[in-house]
Amino acid sequence: MRSFYLLLLKEIKEIFFSKTTALFLIILSFMIGYSFYSAVSLYSNASVSAINNPLYATGFEPNIGVFVPSFGGLFLLFSLFLPFIIIPLISLEKEQNTMSILVQIPFSFNKILLSKFIASFLFLIFVFLLETPSLIIWKIYGGHIPWTEFLLLNLGYLFYGIFIISISIFSASIFKSTASASISSILIVIISWIIDFGKDMNISPLILTISNWTTTSRLNFFEQGIFSFSSIVYFIVLFLFFIFLSRCFLDIKFRKKYILFSIITAFLGIITIFYFNFNIDLTESNRNSFPKNITNALLKTPKITIDIYMRREDSRFKDYKDSFLDKLSLIKRNVEVNFMKGKELKDKYGLFVYKINNKFQKTYSNSEEEIFPIIFKLSNIKLQKIKESDKYQGYPLIVKKARLNIISYVYYLFVPLLFLIFYFTRIKFRASKN
Repeated sequence: MRSFYLLLLKEIKEIFFSKTTALFLIILSFMIGYSFYSAVSLYSNASVSAINNPLYATGFEPNIGVFVPSFGGLFLLFSLFLPFIIIPLISLEKEQNTMSILVQIPFSFNKILLSKFIASFLFLIFVFLLETPSLIIWKIYGGHIPWTEFLLLNLGYLFYGIFIISISIFSASIFKSTASASISSILIVIISWIIDFGKDMNISPLILTISNWTTTSRLNFFEQGIFSFSSIVYFIVLFLFFIFLSRCFLDIKFRKKYILFSIITAFLGIITIFYFNFNIDLTESNRNSFPKNITNALLKTPKITIDIYMRREDSRFKDYKDSFLDKLSLIKRNVEVNFMKGKELKDKYGLFVYKINNKFQKTYSNSEEEIFPIIFKLSNIKLQKIKESDKYQGYPLIVKKARLNIISYVYYLFVPLLFLIFYFTRIKFRASKN
């Protein structure tokens, strides 16, 4: 066990004390600082007209208005820069042939991979600590922190970071060259972006279906404040898949037996997740669902069946899905949606038919104001008025421009300076030791 700790310490030193890591952290500090400054400034300017307007104030949510845009840069940095930090942990050892020496000491490939992943994971946790100054500054300004949404947002980026670590290790296990492995890792990430682009361009129904299971679409749940159990399992399956493949490619004896097995298992795992979609809206404002009185009424309704005479790629259906169907699925798990086909689709295109308790009603409207009266009439449920205390009040906040300079001092000067001092002190210490 002591030998494993020494191996782990070696990996931690390599990942934390490299030039690439120092550059990554400085770039990250600048990006968070710029994003946070911009987000707070825009939030503050918009809040001027909301301070004395309760109706307008309800639209001011700190998580979606400040923290999501502030830390959204993590997605880009993880995708394009994190592989350059993780890949050398394996590729340099393959180039210098030290991997074979570690195996002969002896360390198993399992322990080698585990030590590299733990070191990478610890670095990932360290990266998230850079958010701490922004939280302190936001509290100094008098801002509200929706902790449930904020932690969920970071959980999503943590899973995405682990995913990037896994594909980086996988790429490094295939290619001996650091450059080749880095390009391979980034290409795997870009595939998800291409699929999302195809979805927006309505290239094909197949692309539309696949786009629901890209890493970016899964990450979007966490950004929107939705706890998605299927998305968590999705990232875990991908991580295990790429780590297992890495193990296969590092060990020739292990390779032939289990590569096909891992591919089939991962495919079946993703398919299984598709049929067990479980999501919960954790936002304080319930922006992903409906007002509390409507939610309570929907929970009392029997099974709802909806016949849709519309194609999935139709822009009107996309609006209907985003504004109603997705929200309804967060509240009721037993909603049955049927897409009509053939001549019937052509003759009644644009029609929605709602069926409850062997009763049905038709409408061409996709507006909530039209839909809810239909559902509650079919269910014989009277909608209660919403209580004033149940309404989301919102958290507008005005920050004086002079106080925004705190962000610049912290993220443009203080944090980068700390990294530079630490890095050059470490270099000087190693030089004097040698």
